[in-house]
Amino acid sequence: MGAGPGDPKLLTVRARELLEQADVVAYGDLVPEEVARIAGRARLVRIGHRRAEHDAAIDALIEEARRSNVVILKNGDPAIFGRGIKICKKARERGVPCEVVPGVSSFTAAAALFQIELTDGEDLRHIALLSYPHFSADILREVKADTIVIFMMGDRLQEVGQVLAQVCNPERVYLCVGVSTGGRCEEVALEALGERRGVRPALVIVQRCRS
Repeated sequence: MGAGPGDPKLLTVRARELLEQADVVAYGDLVPEEVARIAGRARLVRIGHRRAEHDAAIDALIEEARRSNVVILKNGDPAIFGRGIKICKKARERGVPCEVVPGVSSFTAAAALFQIELTDGEDLRHIALLSYPHFSADILREVKADTIVIFMMGDRLQEVGQVLAQVCNPERVYLCVGVSTGGRCEEVALEALGERRGVRPALVIVQRCRS
């Protein structure tokens, strides 16, 4: 289920309904605890993001869902780099019913809250979404979108800056950090991007990247 970008006010009505009915709520470190605690009577379970640890936790939660109402909270929207569809397929293959509940993605929240146009129907007509570890100069050269959103690179902003400088000269670069929980989006110079180290959760929005 999509937890949205962090602000409990941006949860969907359906998400709140299911949280209030939940027996178990699992969430990772990108989901604020105050969102998980909306499920007042549920047992809370923290899950990691490393693949082996995450997959083992999901397997256990699917088994738990045979006898309990289980909610797995994913930051933003579970269909965007959240493995939400994959989790539901695995559950259904094991005979466990599963529903994917969409959420407000962090990149659309960043654009709306800080008034960054992702598309304008004129110069900005299409969007590409990239994420670690599938981000490199070779991959970027294949992308022809007017707006590029780069997820999960908060610990690697220097690498992002180097790749962008190597491949293209973007017209604008925005760094967005904790966009709905007191964070910010700001336009940054490409050469300054690498100086912002260890900021999480972070998004980089790049516009008019032309090689």
